[in-house]
Amino acid sequence: MDLIKMKRVYILLKTGPLFRLNQKGALLFLGIIFFFWLHLFVGCQSESFSPSGLRTDLLRNVDQVGLKGKKQPVLLHDSLLQKDTYEIAKIKSSHPLFHWQLDTKSLSSTAFQILVSKELKTLANNTGEVWDTGKVNHSTFFTVYEGLPLEENKVYYWKVRYWNEKSRPSSYSLPQAFVLDKNRTNDQFSQEPIRAIEQSPSITPKEGGYFIDFKKAAFGKLKVQLTAEKEGIIQLSVGEMKDAKAPKVADLGGNIRYYNTQINLKPGTHWYDVEWPENKKRASNSFMVKMPAYIGEVFPFRYVEIQNYTGALQEEQVVRTMAQYTFDDEASYFDSSNTILNQVWDLCKYSMKATSFLGYYVDGDRERIPYEADAYINQLSHYAVDAEYSISRASMKHLLFNPTWPTEWTLYTILMAWYDYLYTGDNRFISLYYDELKVKTLMDLSDGTGLISTLTGKQTPDFFKRLHKQHWGKNNNLRDIVDWPQAIPPGGFENLAYYIGSEKEYPGENDGYVYEKYNAVVNALYYGALQRMEKIALHLDKTEDLALYQSQAEKVRKQFLMTFQDPSNGLINDGEETNHKSQHANMFALTFGLVPEKDKKAVVEYIKSKNMSCSVYASQVLLEGLFEFGGDQHALDLMAATTERSWYNMIRFGSTITMEAWDKRYKPNLDLNHAWGGAPANIIVRKMMGVEPLTPGGQSIKIHPKIGQLEYASLKTSLITGVVEVECRQTENSYILTVSMPGGVKGDLRIPSTKGKQRLYINGELTSDKDENGEFHLIDFPAGTAVLEVK
Repeated sequence: MDLIKMKRVYILLKTGPLFRLNQKGALLFLGIIFFFWLHLFVGCQSESFSPSGLRTDLLRNVDQVGLKGKKQPVLLHDSLLQKDTYEIAKIKSSHPLFHWQLDTKSLSSTAFQILVSKELKTLANNTGEVWDTGKVNHSTFFTVYEGLPLEENKVYYWKVRYWNEKSRPSSYSLPQAFVLDKNRTNDQFSQEPIRAIEQSPSITPKEGGYFIDFKKAAFGKLKVQLTAEKEGIIQLSVGEMKDAKAPKVADLGGNIRYYNTQINLKPGTHWYDVEWPENKKRASNSFMVKMPAYIGEVFPFRYVEIQNYTGALQEEQVVRTMAQYTFDDEASYFDSSNTILNQVWDLCKYSMKATSFLGYYVDGDRERIPYEADAYINQLSHYAVDAEYSISRASMKHLLFNPTWPTEWTLYTILMAWYDYLYTGDNRFISLYYDELKVKTLMDLSDGTGLISTLTGKQTPDFFKRLHKQHWGKNNNLRDIVDWPQAIPPGGFENLAYYIGSEKEYPGENDGYVYEKYNAVVNALYYGALQRMEKIALHLDKTEDLALYQSQAEKVRKQFLMTFQDPSNGLINDGEETNHKSQHANMFALTFGLVPEKDKKAVVEYIKSKNMSCSVYASQVLLEGLFEFGGDQHALDLMAATTERSWYNMIRFGSTITMEAWDKRYKPNLDLNHAWGGAPANIIVRKMMGVEPLTPGGQSIKIHPKIGQLEYASLKTSLITGVVEVECRQTENSYILTVSMPGGVKGDLRIPSTKGKQRLYINGELTSDKDENGEFHLIDFPAGTAVLEVK
């Protein structure tokens, strides 16, 4: 009963015969009844809770309908499927996975019930004629469909409810509709269609025309509405960069995109679609991912310049249609007391959105090919800014059967597979492709030492076949890369100073790395891959393989230190026959757990002394190691640096998407739309603010902030279980950590104890003792919002 109805009952009773009979007694009686009802009403309201965030096969928008990429204001229903003209996220699995999120009021879930129906009205009556699980006593937030066989090209509806920690049932969730794809195969994973988002620019008149700015670069299409009294010709230029001195689109050469064309005007007012130039070099590569036909070809640009046009031009007459995968802008947020760091976050977050235009993680516009290292960084940063997992799956599947040439890149496939499982809790990928992942460990290249090498004659035709590298022909061989680029400057080494500069000691991006038969970087990453395969084998109950990976990893660890560590100072040499110590050898060994505890401080100090001696790719490993092992302030300083070799330099250069290299002079053919440059997005979330899943599916997470000397930092990030918010504020005498965790999620929290009298208050109450590391460590911290203050 709502409050309005209760008021009506009160008025009726007040004016009835009972009131006239005994006014005083009646008032007392009415008061008791009214406040009983009021208590019941408020109590019901406070206990009202329901699940949300439904996903089918990890997808959020399976019930959305698109037409040529544009979202349509129509509901998904059977009649739409007959036309076959709409884009729908059809499910590729006969047994889809259902995910949901608990209400934030719930500390845990003890049971759930799912209903699946062919009709929405049947589901509204709480009937699931296709599948009714009944009450399932399990605390999970997801389950695999096990109902009646699903028909192809038929709309189904499902909803869920759960029982909370008090064994009280929630309301049912809102329903979600989905369709089973008739063209599915067992080795496919569900994806959403590419979306086409129309955008308007700002327009500045200039002599003889207009200069147009969309504020950020995007992969898109362009159309303009122009008016002419008679036939004529105008010039139109499109590009990623503008001239620094004039309102003009700049042609900087290389792979920085610029296109100039002309439009033949017709009398009257007409819309003109710009046709993009064909990239013949890219199109000749059989590994290139193509744009879907319903979107058409796109071009990366921010600026447009129109010349020889005297007519009026309004913002609504210039339309860029941005191509992008589904992206929730509200899924993440970051702000801090460092304005440079905030700009770097915005740059990296937007880069994940802007480079999603193909539904795969690709290397940028130059090749549009997935590469393992690119995809790995892209995956982690995408997870950090939006809880979207299907692009990663499509990219992993592609790379399993289309591997690239660097030795280390193959190993990143293992890391990607592990993080896919850790963030989703869905083991179908690692289960289906487990045997493929075993080959990707590169154990075939190991010898009696336990280490791997590409120079010991073990790259055989059989190895190439199992690795799916036959397609490379004469270039089948894996080659160690360490970092990229490695190229000698044009004109030879006489131009070395131009490519080195005051912030750089060696040419290329590998800090003068000395390549030997056994490579420290390769073997550090190999060790990391073996450790991830241990975890995968454990979760898949592969007992024999688990023992194999454990013993092999231990063998590698011992031999690594014997081969590469300098016993005089604990630092790591590049190879077995050299004393050269690069930043790379040391940071890879540190990040992947090969540096003994007693030597970590020396290794961290050595890495710090090199500042940013690596590329944008390797900065991922550099920052991870620093944050994990005591160099967090230095890592934070590197992310917020304004030097040439910094993310701020990309902004200063004029790019709105992360670049392939720190500056054009370090890689003259770089592109301005390379998501592997966006490492700070995931580093800020995972390492600086310290938010990561601890268990597959994220029902247990860690929050271990390391904000250095910042006065405050505030983060919102989204996991498959829901939104996590973390805010840190510190003064000379206090440190305040405010956390908000999704319903049913437990936290592992670490709070530094260096402020004030070093006492911890949780929601105002004094509590907890410090651990052996001098921190407050709280395990199984409950869901909801809490304020923790050290003072």
